[in-house]
Amino acid sequence: MDTKGQHLIIDAYGCQADILNDEGRLKDLLIKAVNDVGMEILSVYFHSFTPQGVTGVIVLSTSHFSIHTWPEHQYAAFDLYTCGSQELWPALNEILIQMQAENARVYEVARGDGSGKLPVMRRINFKDAGAETSQESRELFQLRDDRGNEWDMKALREMLYGKHTIHYHGSSPFQDIVLVEGNDLRLYLNQELQFSSLDERHYHEALVYPAMETAASTERVLILGGGDGLALREVLKYPDVKHVDLVDIDPVMIELSKTNPALLAQNNRSFHDSRVTAHVEDAIKYIASCKDRYDVIIIDFPDPVDENISTLYTKELFKDIADLLSKEGALVCQSNSPEDAPVAFWSVGETLSTTGLNTLAYVVVVPSFGLWGFHLATREKMAEKFPEISVPHQALPANMNHLLMIPESIMEEREDAIVNSKSNLQLHEIYQQEIENWD
Repeated sequence: MDTKGQHLIIDAYGCQADILNDEGRLKDLLIKAVNDVGMEILSVYFHSFTPQGVTGVIVLSTSHFSIHTWPEHQYAAFDLYTCGSQELWPALNEILIQMQAENARVYEVARGDGSGKLPVMRRINFKDAGAETSQESRELFQLRDDRGNEWDMKALREMLYGKHTIHYHGSSPFQDIVLVEGNDLRLYLNQELQFSSLDERHYHEALVYPAMETAASTERVLILGGGDGLALREVLKYPDVKHVDLVDIDPVMIELSKTNPALLAQNNRSFHDSRVTAHVEDAIKYIASCKDRYDVIIIDFPDPVDENISTLYTKELFKDIADLLSKEGALVCQSNSPEDAPVAFWSVGETLSTTGLNTLAYVVVVPSFGLWGFHLATREKMAEKFPEISVPHQALPANMNHLLMIPESIMEEREDAIVNSKSNLQLHEIYQQEIENWD
């Protein structure tokens, strides 16, 4: 059994005193949280004190979850430890909402990995939302320090203070999801902006068109990630496309893309096209079992912000993906911002090149994000220019060769690129350090 564990120690302040003194309600809240993240309960014990206060512990197959309350001080202390890999934050957030906490401090301790990492303290603030905002909007103000970035959180707060519509706010087992519309439609995952309807086509056209125009055939396409359906929208513009497999791990995101009117309008109902098969599955598992060949493969994974996502950018997985590419096919991988994290950008390309494919780096300006990078890969050596776009397009000109103009300051960082592997995961560490230095 893996010894790695997640240990969260939580101090919650300004909670409702009557809730903190209600043994039955607290027991129900904690049991629901455990069930929501799929952990197995072995035993439950709660006790009410006289004149006030409650203590309780839930013994889990993966460790424990405990609470102790001081209603007279509107304070509760939690201790949640699990050696599982579940996403714990959405369930924790829901408990704090139900207890009407004003703020909380969360101490996150890495256990059993031998890394010697120091505990990290996070703050969750429940008081930023004004009284005039809706309860749903108030919940969106509960922004965590370790998710999103200062710019994204500031922009989201500004939108929520103005006229806006929250089309969706909820949590999946993998992430917090917010679809909100003010002057534009925006999708946030874990408080990180994924797209703005004002300029998302710059990104998605640059992601899709070079590969689709370079490949000898576009009959069979594989998209890894891209659960919002926007890259899929661009792929389906090509009349020769006969079948698309889209693989995304998050069932909530896929369902939202299929059913939410605002997102349906943005993705042009792409998931409802008869040529599309959506697979709600971990990409690593899908690739391991896949026997099909594809003419175009589009990798739209999240940025390598942590060790888990870094495993999606290893030479081993890239080799397995490359093995599915047809002889005259083309593969593209989104490679994060070369301005914010240039070494991480080049490292994606360096890792991809270990598959034996020929790679070509290119960039595009997306106003909401700045300069964004990609790597195109083929079995045959490519000419360092792109074919013209052959389908209707809005953001890019027909001639895409300007995408190949990478600033010299970014080119200079290429020599520091590394190869990311299962036995030596480094990409997330490089990315985190570069983002920290940039900020």
